[in-house]
Amino acid sequence: MAFSIVILIFSSVLLLGFSLRSRYGLPLFLMTAGIATASVAVLFQVYSTTMYSLPLIYPFRSLEISLFRFIGANRVSVEHVQLMRNLGSLLYLGGICLLTLLVIRNLKRAEMRRIWTIVICIIFSLFGIVYLLYYSPVCAFRMYIRCHSLARDARDAFSGRMIFLDRIFRLLTLFVIVLPLILLLTEYAKHQLTYFADTAVLLASMVAVYDALFYALFFTGPFAQRMTTVIRTGFWYFSDTVRIPAWIPWFHPLFSLVLLFFIVLNSKRIFSGELVLLSRKRALRKSIEDLNRNLKDVLHSEKNLMFSILILANDAKAAYGTTEGLKKLERLSEIAENRMENITASLNRIRELHLNAQPVDMCALVDEAIAGLTIPDRICCMTHYCSYPARCMVDEYHTRSALKNIFSNSFEALQLSPDEPKRIDVTVDASQEWVSISVRDNGPGIAKGDIRRVVLPFVSTKSKSNNWGIGLSYVFRIVNAQLGQMRITSSDNPAGHFTQVDILLPRERK
Repeated sequence: MAFSIVILIFSSVLLLGFSLRSRYGLPLFLMTAGIATASVAVLFQVYSTTMYSLPLIYPFRSLEISLFRFIGANRVSVEHVQLMRNLGSLLYLGGICLLTLLVIRNLKRAEMRRIWTIVICIIFSLFGIVYLLYYSPVCAFRMYIRCHSLARDARDAFSGRMIFLDRIFRLLTLFVIVLPLILLLTEYAKHQLTYFADTAVLLASMVAVYDALFYALFFTGPFAQRMTTVIRTGFWYFSDTVRIPAWIPWFHPLFSLVLLFFIVLNSKRIFSGELVLLSRKRALRKSIEDLNRNLKDVLHSEKNLMFSILILANDAKAAYGTTEGLKKLERLSEIAENRMENITASLNRIRELHLNAQPVDMCALVDEAIAGLTIPDRICCMTHYCSYPARCMVDEYHTRSALKNIFSNSFEALQLSPDEPKRIDVTVDASQEWVSISVRDNGPGIAKGDIRRVVLPFVSTKSKSNNWGIGLSYVFRIVNAQLGQMRITSSDNPAGHFTQVDILLPRERK
């Protein structure tokens, strides 16, 4: 047990460092620190009241015994040990409450966010107060006095009611600590959370591991505080046994190591920088500058091509004699001039760009991207917007270009499909944390083996004659450079083929 407490303390320090980069670090730090604090309280009780022996084959046996003696040698009163255990439980409840509020921030509907925030704050505040009162040394002493002041029959009836109440309270504790897991799974199943599937599964797994460790250690098994002990002694003790079961020395470190494994394994995913560090800013700026250099080369080549076309068109216009031909050449000249102006503006914009994210209304930006494209005949493009402003922090120029690439891909895919009707659905929604953009078409779909490859440069599932496979790669880099997330789901099953691109971009920070 002492060795596992060291692991928990190390995990707490690790999470405290992550809390500087991510909002999820603080609640998980509180939860880990709560388990560690309550474990130290249990260790004090074990040292003073119970036999604790380790198997001979136990790894780090000498280290465990030395740590156990070092921690337990400090004399602490029963009352202070109980207060320490209550403090650990309150830290855990505070962490689970903060984690629940973070999940609520990702709800799409504002009214549900307000309702759930009020409900969660009330539940955890009331339960925390009741928990402190119920497991206080004063409450235990009063229940002991009350029980032993009654006659024998009344005492047995009172003891039965108190034991039943204790079981109910432990079940209530279980419900409170799994509440964020229930909220996360139910709201995600209703598609009301701005989480991708892997993020939701990861969060659910971490909460489940934490809850299993906390509840298994302190509310079931030999370390659970029993009402029978209160009635017998007047104190909250965890057990009437005189020897800790042999499986406990294996169980506690195993769960602590699993906890540490989850933290380290998912440090780059769940603790990605919401508050971007300086080094991360530099990395993002370098990424966007590399992207800009590539785009500048491509656009500069196109500018030279358009300049040649313009010269040829002017020469042909001067030499050609028919009225119809003259109109066509004048139109060609006009297109070339407009294209040159647009490319020049793009080159100037790229030269001045330094990852300067600004608050942008995503619904308006999607409208601009669609208006800037020519929608082929027989393709129906439907937009579905949330009823409130979906403003997020992005670079307007590059984000609009990325959206155009997605829409163009959908148009091209639909033209390859013989099915009717041809339809694109564009959905913009938002939570307090993210703006969600979803583009779904009923085109031929992408083969399962190609879904992961389509975001790589120069990979295309369409005809190779006029497609270079850089559109989705560009989109993917733009989304990542702006601290967003992108997922592509598709099916080429003839019974239900589709392709859907989902993007999450960070909300405007007030």
